Amino acid sequence: MLELLFPFGTLALDEGMSLSLNGKTLGSLPRVLKDLSPVLYDWSVIGSLSGDTVLYRMFRNAILEKDEGIFRRWRLRFDITVISAIALGQEFNKTLGHYHPEATSSLTYPEVYEVLHGKATFLLQRKEEGRITDFVVVEAKAGDALLIPPNYGHVTANTGRTPLILANLVSNEFSSIYSEFVEMKGAAYYLLRDKRLVPNETYAQLLKPRYAGCNFTISKDLYTDFLSCPSCFSYLIDPTKIGNLGQI
Repeated sequence: MLELLFPFGTLALDEGMSLSLNGKTLGSLPRVLKDLSPVLYDWSVIGSLSGDTVLYRMFRNAILEKDEGIFRRWRLRFDITVISAIALGQEFNKTLGHYHPEATSSLTYPEVYEVLHGKATFLLQRKEEGRITDFVVVEAKAGDALLIPPNYGHVTANTGRTPLILANLVSNEFSSIYSEFVEMKGAAYYLLRDKRLVPNETYAQLLKPRYAGCNFTISKDLYTDFLSCPSCFSYLIDPTKIGNLGQI
């Protein structure tokens, strides 16, 4: 059992990737190996692991009952994702990848992530007129936070040896778009366990990836920071307010 203490409460993770907040078990949506089969680099893992192997779990609206009103009032959702440290052949375990829907003025919804436990590598890609015009690699550890700017899709890999636990804050009107990552067989680059980035040949005219640092500062934790200043996160609903925060 892994226990993490935060100002907003205690998270407890068991070996089956069941997660509780202050003793209350949270409902989850699992992603299994067969869900990710279209986006894998190393297909040998299909023969070595069951297709029903749970790779990660998504815990939607992981909030305390007393705080439901304020999250609803600001039209935001707080989620937690737990990604196991299992290897996907030559790849790190990773999320399926998704783009964000448009919010306004040709800008898609932003999203803020915080690493609560473990190590993560975020792969961000900007698509314009059918081609990838920017590909960014961001490495993060516990306590680090990343703002996904408008118009970027992304994948998250667990690059540590323990479960990766992520929190995210996003519009509750948000519905992830997974189809393009499935159609393109993953992100524009695959991140292998030796840290190499291998181009995905489904994409044409790829630019060289660039590396960047985390672009968001957390005071206590993402949940508590939101409760302390809900209006500070208004750009998650209206990305025209994001200003320089959207730079990466």
